[in-house]
Amino acid sequence: MTDLLHKSLTGSILRAYYDVYNGTGRTYPERFYDRAMVYDLNTMAIRCVQQPEWQIIYREKVVGKQILDILIAGEVVVEDKVAPSLTRLHKAQLISYLKVTGKQAGLLLNFGGPKPEFQRLYFTPREPKASEASVKRVAESRELAGLVEPEMVYEIVGGLFDVHAALGPGFMGRIYANACYHELKLRGLPIKPYKAIQVFYRGESLGELKFGHLRVSDTVMVFPTAATSVADFELDNFREWLQVQQASLGILANFHDTELKPLFLRPKSV
Repeated sequence: MTDLLHKSLTGSILRAYYDVYNGTGRTYPERFYDRAMVYDLNTMAIRCVQQPEWQIIYREKVVGKQILDILIAGEVVVEDKVAPSLTRLHKAQLISYLKVTGKQAGLLLNFGGPKPEFQRLYFTPREPKASEASVKRVAESRELAGLVEPEMVYEIVGGLFDVHAALGPGFMGRIYANACYHELKLRGLPIKPYKAIQVFYRGESLGELKFGHLRVSDTVMVFPTAATSVADFELDNFREWLQVQQASLGILANFHDTELKPLFLRPKSV
């Protein structure tokens, strides 16, 4: 049965978790809890790899690397958190890590709450597929009314949803940018990668900022990111960049959240 997968091993990990939780404070950075967990598990003769680097593969192409917290006995992915409580996003991030590692069992351990809190998660590999209804709803939204190339935009939005469905949240922005480039290229779209965006102040450029994004044809620019909130960005700067690039539409796609909600931007002059 799936719920018994690696039951003995996860039981040992949880015993170590309670010992570490009870033997430490609640405010240390995550790396201290990682080290304490590895120390206790090593005393149990359980093999641990701290911060293993894992290749992220999207549709048979390496799109980046991710560092995990701990891989235990080559089977269980452990993600440590220091938060008031575990959230849906934390769970989604660990599921994302199980997807890319090909492992089926993971433990989410929180060291920041007033009492011990953990989740034992299992993942069964399956072919990810974006919701067609979601893609259609977004692509036909009123923000896109009157766009010259609606079929291309529909294809772009579908590609963004497929990337999110396949990878999930929890990775760095450049990984999503690479995956989006690969996905849109596979869809036959005329696409060009950009490595930087200009920063403007009162209409004047202050220089370039590293920010992986994409240009599709002459019409659309796609800005994949993984930010805590879209509010972290100065949206007017994206609009000004669209104006400079003479593009008629920008799509800001924040892959940080459990649900993808693309934001459509017009150039500043419109």
